[in-house]
Amino acid sequence: MRAGEIAELNVFLAVAEEGRFAPAAVRLGVTASAVSQSIRRLEKRLMVRLFVRTTRSVALTEAGEALVRQVAPAFEQLTNAERLVAQRDSRLTGRARISVSTIAMELLIAPVLSGFQSAHPDFALEIFVEDKLVDPVARRYDAVIRRGDLLERDMIARRLSQDDQLTLVASPAYLDGSGQIAHPHDLDRDRIVIRRPRSGAALPWLLTRSGETVRIDKAPSLTVESAIAARQFAAAGCGIALLPNEFVAAQIEKGTLCPVMPEWRCPVVGFHLMYPHRGGLPHGVSDLEKAIRKHTFRQVPREPL
Repeated sequence: MRAGEIAELNVFLAVAEEGRFAPAAVRLGVTASAVSQSIRRLEKRLMVRLFVRTTRSVALTEAGEALVRQVAPAFEQLTNAERLVAQRDSRLTGRARISVSTIAMELLIAPVLSGFQSAHPDFALEIFVEDKLVDPVARRYDAVIRRGDLLERDMIARRLSQDDQLTLVASPAYLDGSGQIAHPHDLDRDRIVIRRPRSGAALPWLLTRSGETVRIDKAPSLTVESAIAARQFAAAGCGIALLPNEFVAAQIEKGTLCPVMPEWRCPVVGFHLMYPHRGGLPHGVSDLEKAIRKHTFRQVPREPL
């Protein structure tokens, strides 16, 4: 196979993973026009249509999906071979693709990333911040960081943080005008709910106090895609959100958010680093894991004020 044909397959995989030509072009460092021309050449050479194109996105045809299944493992093996060679050098080199949730990005990655980059200037990270669950193998991720209860089949998990509690929070202005909130049954209105990472449905609230559990799953007034959005809307006075202690501790300290019925809680599993069984963990990701664990496990969990 000629070098140009291999390059066309690499472009094909980039478009398949990104779902559009423009992001694939940015990832490859070429123009969108060059990506489009490469795909046309590949389709002409194979005499088969690989994508169904619309004005907003591209989708794989059945033939395209079959080609991904055949080609992606081969490119993964090449990437792993490069890593093995790079890791023979005493200086950490290479690159890794990691998917993290919005909360993990703020609590785990942001506090340690600058130090990690300073310690390993020749190691490149591609970080994808997304709350929706994706197939890490299909997206060619080296690792994902999610809550431990979201562990996918055929994945290995390493704990990165302690378990936490979800706490009800709202802005002072909202609480001043909302009337008395003394029991979870008073939360039927103005709830800000985050979608499930798998199904996209609104997450129900399960609140516990001294052995009593209350489930609230009536239609919320506002449904959002991420915890960051829920926190922002709660601080803006749009309603009450249910968020991890650590994720709202700073806002509670500043007074932009207030705990609501702090005796009612919901336990939540800590974050884990997960990666496929058949793929090894790059040394750089292992070093990032160590930095995260050093940061998180030296912290004392803060309770809402």
